[in-house]
Amino acid sequence: MAEIKGGYWGKVAWVDMTNGQVTIQNFDDDFARKYLGGVGLATKLVADKVTKNTNPLGPGNVLVFATGPFQVTSIPSSGRSAIAAKSPLTGYWGESSGGGHLGPEMKKCGFDAIAITGKARKPSYLFVSDDSIEVRDAGKYWGMDNVEVVDALRQDLDIKGMAVTTIGQAGENLVRYASIGNEKHGYHGRCGLGAVMGSKNLKAVVAKGGLKPPLADPEGLNAYFKGLRKEMMASEFAEVNREHGQAVAVAPREENGLLPMKNWDQDSWDKAPDISAPVFTEQLDAKPWPCPNCFMGCHRKIASPKHENAKTGGPEYETLGMIGSNLLIDDLDDLVVANEILNRYGIDTIEIGGVLGWAFECYEKGIITSQDTDGVELTWGNGKALIAMCEKVGKREGFGNLLAEGIRACVDAYPGTKEYAIESMGQVFGAHDPRAFYGQVITSIASTRGACHLHGFAEANELGVVMPELGINEASAPDDNTKKGYLGAVFQDLSQVWNSLTMCLLYFFAGMDLPAEAKILNYITGWDVDAEELIKTGERIVCMQHMFNLNNGLVPEVENVMPERMTKPHAGGGAAGQVPDWQGILAEYWSTKGWDAKGIPTSEKLADLGLQD
Repeated sequence: MAEIKGGYWGKVAWVDMTNGQVTIQNFDDDFARKYLGGVGLATKLVADKVTKNTNPLGPGNVLVFATGPFQVTSIPSSGRSAIAAKSPLTGYWGESSGGGHLGPEMKKCGFDAIAITGKARKPSYLFVSDDSIEVRDAGKYWGMDNVEVVDALRQDLDIKGMAVTTIGQAGENLVRYASIGNEKHGYHGRCGLGAVMGSKNLKAVVAKGGLKPPLADPEGLNAYFKGLRKEMMASEFAEVNREHGQAVAVAPREENGLLPMKNWDQDSWDKAPDISAPVFTEQLDAKPWPCPNCFMGCHRKIASPKHENAKTGGPEYETLGMIGSNLLIDDLDDLVVANEILNRYGIDTIEIGGVLGWAFECYEKGIITSQDTDGVELTWGNGKALIAMCEKVGKREGFGNLLAEGIRACVDAYPGTKEYAIESMGQVFGAHDPRAFYGQVITSIASTRGACHLHGFAEANELGVVMPELGINEASAPDDNTKKGYLGAVFQDLSQVWNSLTMCLLYFFAGMDLPAEAKILNYITGWDVDAEELIKTGERIVCMQHMFNLNNGLVPEVENVMPERMTKPHAGGGAAGQVPDWQGILAEYWSTKGWDAKGIPTSEKLADLGLQD
């Protein structure tokens, strides 16, 4: 076995919740270099065990908590972890990257990943410490929300600095887009992985480590990163993000037509500045709430006395877009209350925003009535209706029980409403309209985890980001179809590099580019990788996930399509008259990937990526 010099312990702990048994799987340096860590490692672990016959909410699903090589350090961007499993929302690949202490603490416990199978006989939690994992009774915590259980575990265990990762009642109730929370402000939101935890009777993962992870060249890393850190801290992106967080993007994205408005059917919205920074920052007295080792703190702590009960991170851009502008709700106070409910119950704010967009439009058109909604008036701009529905979904109460099943179940229950469901592969779009930025076509309709905004953030290039090391030397116009399939493929591979290292993508925009990531990785591991090898690793991970989806029934020609509404241009606003050639972009994406005209990887491409098996 090739010796590991740094970045990894070479250890995956397999936990069978059914009998509490823990077994260790070892790997070497060659394996680490091939799959990298984080999402890449999780992809390998899940794909080796899970088949098309595996029920996502059954004991056979594999739930992986994974770290990457960056978690052996205290560099900014390293306060992350990756979680993956077969998604109960889509039935395809499910993953989510989130901030918080879990990743760094897991690494200090001596594990690169924890893979969980089976189902506990009673509510349980995992206690992870130095080279040890215990399955403990969580009966007293079952039924608590994400804030309550964090506070209770901290009080009961009284261990300073421990990481606490939890599900709320939505995960317990198997809401198909239930999220997983980290210390009240970091969330693994997408793909319903909180429901997978709930299906295994797993309430929480607590980790506190005292081991020193291996690092190949700490002196070299410190010397190199000292200068890079100074540059990043001085960047305009970092300064603005620290002052206002992601809410700063709401008004500008309305101006260029990217923001969802009235279930993606409205051209513009003059209320966007009312829920955007600086109003957001001033009205809510919002303060930075950083993840470990972060100097930006994009998560927001709401300090306004009016919201003294807001104990979780405040709404960010995606949330403000999907439950705010998408529903035409401009009352910041209502949005903070709704966001708090969603965070406490553990519900993906993007997914519920898309599902409610469908419901509000059906209500407007008389397809759904107040008799269906338990008397709640689903009228545009009605913040109180939003709040009521957040509660109902978390409890699976009344109409909320249907909404909790996801967008496709809603359409099945009300035939003829598919045009109001803005989704791909059964997951709703994030708050980025591809009619405004054509670079978002691929991540919207061809992400391996279903509709997404980050699985290939090619919008970055349209906003000015270049990568000369990959031959991307200039920004492309948002409404130009040229090379958008190629850009979508490259940025998709890049996103999986970030999620496998595992690092916060926001640092990319502050100056930690791909060559810098490669240098940091080499100092950590003792390797000699370059940008080209890293992007190839990202491509391998994406291809593995796509193969997993194909093996689980994906038909690209059927699933990777643009919703009908997104094929019609806005009449006004910043994206007026614009519609991407999504079929042409998708064909170019498949060609760039080395896949055939139906989206199937060729045998030559699989061999090129070392995936012959």
